[in-house]
This record gives sequence, C-alpha cells and structure tokens, in this order.
Amino acid sequence: MFDSIAQHLTFPPFTGKKPFKWGQFIAIPLLFTLMMSLISACGPATPKIHLTLWYWNRSIDDKLIAQVDKVFPNVVLNAVKINDYDNKVRTAMAGHSGIPDILGINSNIATYFPDENQFVDLRTLGANSIKSEYLPWKWSLGVAPDGKVIGVPTDAGPIGLFYRADLFAKAGLPTDPAQVSALMPTWNAYLQEAAKYKNATHGKSYMVDSANNVYTLALSQSTEQFLTPSGQYIANEQYMKNIWTITSKAAQTGVDAKVAPYSTAWNQAVSSGYVAAFVGAAWMKQILQDATPNTAGDWRIAAAPGGPGNNGGSFLAVTTASKHPQEAYDVAKWLESPQNQLFAYKDIQLFPSTIWALNNPTMNQNDAYYGGENTNAIFAAAAKNIPTSYKSPYDTDITTDFTDQADLMDYRGKSPTQAWNAAQQASQRELLR
Repeated sequence: MFDSIAQHLTFPPFTGKKPFKWGQFIAIPLLFTLMMSLISACGPATPKIHLTLWYWNRSIDDKLIAQVDKVFPNVVLNAVKINDYDNKVRTAMAGHSGIPDILGINSNIATYFPDENQFVDLRTLGANSIKSEYLPWKWSLGVAPDGKVIGVPTDAGPIGLFYRADLFAKAGLPTDPAQVSALMPTWNAYLQEAAKYKNATHGKSYMVDSANNVYTLALSQSTEQFLTPSGQYIANEQYMKNIWTITSKAAQTGVDAKVAPYSTAWNQAVSSGYVAAFVGAAWMKQILQDATPNTAGDWRIAAAPGGPGNNGGSFLAVTTASKHPQEAYDVAKWLESPQNQLFAYKDIQLFPSTIWALNNPTMNQNDAYYGGENTNAIFAAAAKNIPTSYKSPYDTDITTDFTDQADLMDYRGKSPTQAWNAAQQASQRELLR
C-alpha cells in the first residue's frame, strides 16, 4: 500500500544547501495527513454488532424497530416476531440455547424471577438514570426480590368502564362519563346498577360480561395479591374474601352476560348490544373498535368501579447470553424512551408507562369512536394512581386456580363456598410443586 502511495508523490533532489521555504514547511504536515487518510481508507471497516430481539405481535411498534439501524448505525438488529411466545422462550431458556440478546416479557415478568441469573441486572448498564421517567408502580414490577432490575417497562394497562351511552340513555342511566363515574364508584354500586339495567332491558342487555373478568380486574386494584415478598401465602385473607364476594355476586345474581372476553361470542355480544358495558384495560379500546365498527360513536369510557387498576403491559430485558449487553440495553432503552412510547401509542395504541408521554398535550385527543370523548384523561388518571403491589413467580398459576373457579360459579352454578375452597386447595398445591 505504501508503494502505491509513494509512486504518486515526487520530491525535489536534495542538495544539502537548499534554502528554507515556508511552503515546504506547510507541505510536510499536509502530506502526513494525506498519508494517514489513505492508510485509514485502506484499513478494515468497523465491524457491525449483531443483536437479536424476540417479541410478539403488537408488543413493540414495528415502525420503531425498522428505525434501529438508522439510530444505531453500528447495530444490525434481527427482530423475530414469535407466536406461542412463552413456550418458545421457556424452551430456549431451559436449554440455554438460542436465547436472544433482547427479550420481550409480558406482564407475567415475575414468573421469570427464578431464572434471573439469565438476565443482566440493568442497573449495571445505566438503568438507574432512567428509572424516574417511568411510573413507579410499573418500574417496580420489573425488579426481582433481591433488587435486580431485569426489565425496561414498555406499555401499561390502566383500566376503565366501557359503556354504550345510547343504551344507557334508553335504560334511564346517565351517559356523561363524569356522571357515570360518580354513580358507580365501587364494585357493589356497579353490580347494583347492573341489576337495574338488566330489569330495564328485560334481560336483553347486560352491563357485566363475565364473573371471571370481574375477579381479574378487582384483583388488579389490590395492593395485596397472593404472596408477600417473604413468600407467605395471603390469598385466604379478608381482602381476597372481599374480591370473591364481588365475583360470586356477579356470577349468582344474574347480572352478568356470561360471555368470556377475547372470544368470538364476546365480539358478537358487544356488537349487538347484548353486552352494553364492561371493565377493561386501555388496550381494549382497539379490540372493541375492531369488533364493533357498527357502533362507532356510541361508546364512552368512565372510571373503573373500585378505583385504579392495571391489567397487562410488558417489558424488555437483556439476557446474559448477549455478547453485547450494553448495546442491547441501549437499543431497548431507545425503543421504550418517552418519545417513542408516545409514537407507539399514536401508531398502535400501546398505552405509555412513561410520565412525560402521559403528560404530553398530544395525548389529549377527542376520540370520534368514543363520541368525541378524551378517553385518555380517564386512563392517564388511573395510570398515575395504580397501587404498587408485589407479584410473585407463582401468581400466574394461582390466578388461574381462582378464575377457573369463577367460571364454574358463572357457567355451572357452583356455590361460592365450594368454589372458594377449591381455589384455596388448588393454589396451595401450586406452592408445593
């Protein structure tokens, strides 16, 4: 390479007495700079860093993923969208093989705490500097019992009461969200109004979809879940008995439609008016719109009975399998930055978990589908006041033990006492495995 450079350069013969000239003095450093530039140009290019991200459909905005290589020119991101997500992740982690650099984790993040050695403590990569940007309760869900931070928060799932204003008006109920919120501040008040509504519609329409949903969302409002951080089982205490009483009332007094959410039957029920109200998370807005285009303009959203609660919302983790954990964290942090969370909400309705995005004026938009209501005001107020609660690695399985029994009360007429005892026995077995 030096020979090829030299053949393009010529020097005057040296006589030993040639007078000094400023031009030659200036030319020397310029020549050196030129040679160094040519040498650099001939050297090897900076190697790219290859990272793999696993996620599921709509957990991250695909438009943001497509921008990663522009924001991080040294990174090549292989983003893999996976079905049957948890099973795929569990298989890879159990075999310690094929684990990606960045891993999406759903709201069941606590189930991964026993495997926390397979995740990088994000505090070591700078996560403490962004902690204050996120809702405190949301951040705490990604913190393992020993204090290790294993997840950057993505979206949140604050809950509200969805209802058909036109059907409420026909039944003599108020239609303004503030009035509806004031009428049904508690679950008992909600169920009482649901009984009146059923009578007013002669059983042709209902204000509650299922007892299962009542249980799930009432639990989401509780500071206590199933276990304490020390591992003590508390799901047989009074707070859970109160939730069970509400659940059994929904199932046994005939005020619920006995239609399971996320089913074809549910889509038909909300479209036809058979289900005129239900409690759901912010991400249900899009699901409802997709299921009921024929009712655009009729729906409204009020505060959830029982107070603020959260259902759903995800995280991004960096695995110890990554050879480039800092770069992986930087990408995850960028994907879930306040500005990008706002973008993801506007694009695919992922409700933000960052305080800046929640307070951004552009979140306050009147929604034509919801009769021109600024529905985000309801959800943002809930998101800022959701209670912090401890989630254990066993919560997901124990929840199923209770919701299975709620279904048996709802669809098979099982007595509340029998269902309660069966749920307690099943959850205790979960802890003995």
